[in-house]
Amino acid sequence: MLLAILFLALLLVPTGADGEPKAYTVVAGKSRATFDASYPLGDFSGTTEEVTGQLRLDPANIPFGVAGSVAASPAGLRTGSARRDSDLRKTLETDRYSEIRFSPEEVKSSFPSLAEHTDVILRIRGVLRIRGVERPTTWTARARLEAGMIWVRGETDLKLTDFGITPPKRFFLAVGDGVRAGFDLRLTPAE
Repeated sequence: MLLAILFLALLLVPTGADGEPKAYTVVAGKSRATFDASYPLGDFSGTTEEVTGQLRLDPANIPFGVAGSVAASPAGLRTGSARRDSDLRKTLETDRYSEIRFSPEEVKSSFPSLAEHTDVILRIRGVLRIRGVERPTTWTARARLEAGMIWVRGETDLKLTDFGITPPKRFFLAVGDGVRAGFDLRLTPAE
């Protein structure tokens, strides 16, 4: 659910050779948002490849900043159980809220620029919106250049109740309030 969060990748988008920020687009089918949740009868995970977004950044100067956003479709989340997927769509009110969106505001990096085949550690701070509720969120991530694209992946811990979501119950047992959200994004220069 919070997977959409994955959008953080937005922050890692490289720029052109002249050092100016450049637009990058999330690559459909090669990007995903994920979550891991706890439940007394068995922990479970969810994922969606319905991730979109565009970011502006300079891969040669990451601290210069990032603009844009990444969004994931909560209706596209799949957990491996049709009944649980249906419960998840109800909990996230996907008929009213069609996306989970992350908008980066600040990126701190272990190195000032991205490179091929070498991960740069990132701390991405921004605003995550789930079910219409916005909260400041910080992601721990890694990014690198790979075959002309930016590959960025990261994770954070979230509480459902921070977003006004009551953890769903089944058989009198509730899903844990804490959820680990993640993203794995490929960003390509926008045309």
